[in-house]
Amino acid sequence: MRWFHHPVGALVAELAILALPFNAAYRFAMQIVYRLDALWGVLFALVTAVIACNAYNLYARFVARRTADELAPQRTRGALYGSALGALLIVVVVATLAIEGAATFDVGSAFARAGLPGVAILAGTFEELVARGIVLRNLENVFGSFAAIALSALLFASLHMSNPGATPLSITALGIEGGVMLGVVYVATRSLWWTAGIHTAWNFTQTGLFGIADSGHSGQGLLRTELAGPDWLTGGAFGIEASAVSVALCAIVAVVFLIHAQRHAQFLPPFWKRTHAI
Repeated sequence: MRWFHHPVGALVAELAILALPFNAAYRFAMQIVYRLDALWGVLFALVTAVIACNAYNLYARFVARRTADELAPQRTRGALYGSALGALLIVVVVATLAIEGAATFDVGSAFARAGLPGVAILAGTFEELVARGIVLRNLENVFGSFAAIALSALLFASLHMSNPGATPLSITALGIEGGVMLGVVYVATRSLWWTAGIHTAWNFTQTGLFGIADSGHSGQGLLRTELAGPDWLTGGAFGIEASAVSVALCAIVAVVFLIHAQRHAQFLPPFWKRTHAI
């Protein structure tokens, strides 16, 4: 079974044993949470997230024979930092659109289906466990950090190609934001708490607070935001994730974390150029 612990074997094994079941569980959980109100949706999502994280940790400990430091309990503070950053990014984007006259606001409703906090929690947990915890981390162990970030970003973007309102430009934007930026944040922090925090707060702030479409899926929240202007500025039907403002802002964040990762020697070479993997 030595192949099972080789970087390439570990990649194949975790895709089959973890990623596929996680994806199926994620889809099933989403069907349930959309039928619940905000409070029960949060409780259901939190319980489901805890189960998923424990499954990830158990696999790491008993099958992969490693310590899942990226989910270490003592690093949960990263979720707070990530949540603050994710919310701030959306607030800055919306504020910029408002200054440009492309966004106006009105009182919205209570958290509606697409704006449920539970939806954001499930997306932030499962998509980060798979996209960064399984795919990026294993690709990094095989091909090195830079290639892994690029490949995982392509995969992340391609998985959203069927979303409502998706266009080549919106998918490219999502690849930069949810692929490259979050990938660089993971490499710089080595923490899924950070990336899950960003992802969850990013999604919820769009839908639950501003009532703006998230990756093409409509949302209703505490505010009702009307966007008017060219698609390159507002993101069109796909939502502000396809806005040039969002792309530019996330690119800046990616560069900042890229510099941090470089200064702290967080980048890995391909497995054939090193003697161990993480």
